[in-house]
Amino acid sequence: MFAPVFDATKSKFPDVQFERMNLDDPATQPFADKWGRSIPRVVFLDSSSNVLFNSNPPLNRGRFEKLVQQFH
Repeated sequence: MFAPVFDATKSKFPDVQFERMNLDDPATQPFADKWGRSIPRVVFLDSSSNVLFNSNPPLNRGRFEKLVQQFH
């Protein structure tokens, strides 16, 4: 359900780095251990990798865009 919201929002903010991770991939386990395993999950980091937001995202596109804008 979140993938279309994520993709649409990603295209609206080309200057923001969006990453999608597969938590079944062993290479992503350190991220899941650090930030949580709930799916979907959104983590916003600043340029120094400090966590600004770490939670389940709104599934509504408009609300998710507002959330991204808040930390943009």
